[in-house]
Amino acid sequence: MRVGILGGTFDPIHIGHLVAASEAHTALKLDKVVFMPAGSPWQKTDRSITEAAHRFAMVERSIANDLRFEVSDLDIRRAGPTYSIDTVLEWQQAHPDDEIFWIVGADALVGISTWHRWQEFVTLARIVSVDRAFGTAEHTGLEEVPFDYTTVHMPQVRISATQLRSRLAEGVNCQYLMPDAAIDFAITHRLYA
Repeated sequence: MRVGILGGTFDPIHIGHLVAASEAHTALKLDKVVFMPAGSPWQKTDRSITEAAHRFAMVERSIANDLRFEVSDLDIRRAGPTYSIDTVLEWQQAHPDDEIFWIVGADALVGISTWHRWQEFVTLARIVSVDRAFGTAEHTGLEEVPFDYTTVHMPQVRISATQLRSRLAEGVNCQYLMPDAAIDFAITHRLYA
C-alpha cells in the first residue's frame, strides 16, 4: 500500500492539516493517510502540550467520516520522546509491504536535518512537502534542504494551532478553521480555557 503519514502535535487539529492530507492523498495516489499524533514531541519540551489522549480524540472525531484517513496511536503508546525515525521503523515492522510517504509542511521540511537520525529517516520514507503558507524557496530555506523530496501544492491556509489555542482560550469562534468535532471536544473538555 501507498501510505501517507502525517505526524504532528495536532494541538489542536485544524483545516490546514486536513487540506494537506487531502491534497497529498490525491496528488500522490495514496491508499490512505494516517494521522500520527505525537506522544511526547521532543522539539516542544519548552511548552505545555495538551494530553495526548485528548489530541488523539480530536483527530479521531475530525476524520471519522473520511474513508481516506485513519488515526494511529503508535507514537502515543511508545514511551519516551517521539522521534519520526522510530515511527517509520515501527510502521515498517508491522507493515513491511507499505511504501511510506512522510507528509510535512514546508516549515517542518527545512528542519528535518535537525531531527534525530535524520539521514536514516529520509532513506526509509519518501518525504513530501506541502506548501501550506510559507511562500517561495528563498523565503523558507527550501533551497538548502539536503535530501530529495516531493512537493504537493495546496490551497493556502494561513492558520496555526498556536492561533487556534489563543482563540479558544479567549472564547473566539473557531468555526471553519477547525473541524466542528474538534471544537466541540476542546470546549467540552476545556482544553485551552
